[in-house]
Amino acid sequence: MWGILCSLPHTLGTANANPGSPITLTIGGTVYLLGLITESLADYQKWTFKSNNPGQFCNVGLWSISQHPNFFGNLLLWTGILIMNSDSLIQGVGEDGNILTALWGSRRFALACLSPLFLFSLFSGQANGNITNAVELAAKRYGKDPNFNKYVETVPKFIPNVFSWLKQLLIGLQA
Repeated sequence: MWGILCSLPHTLGTANANPGSPITLTIGGTVYLLGLITESLADYQKWTFKSNNPGQFCNVGLWSISQHPNFFGNLLLWTGILIMNSDSLIQGVGEDGNILTALWGSRRFALACLSPLFLFSLFSGQANGNITNAVELAAKRYGKDPNFNKYVETVPKFIPNVFSWLKQLLIGLQA
């Protein structure tokens, strides 16, 4: 089920011969690459941190601005694929300008939007502990560490606070 829902933008987009516009391909490709880099970098940073600091929670790099930056990167990746395929997913509005025709022409795009919506719901549920017991396990493992408790209270669960990170970066450059 997961694979089918995630691949909807690509699967439905390839059913149309429309190659898409260079603008949506560029924007979508950029979002895709940003997602791939974010997800890969987050996984690498956590692996490196855990190798050097066994038994500690990771709060460095991307993990300092999001409790689950790898989830966020994956969401960006699939959103980029949706954007790249968006031109192929929307049929042109007929000359009559009928709203029903326009809605019907957008049905594949609406269906393809289930991919990022599903991923957002899944990752949010995991980050909040509604789907898995990862939050509970982390609290048992690190809950006595005041730094962990501050981290959980201040760092966004899923979508990074980029503005906070930029502010910290600027303060660090000024020092």
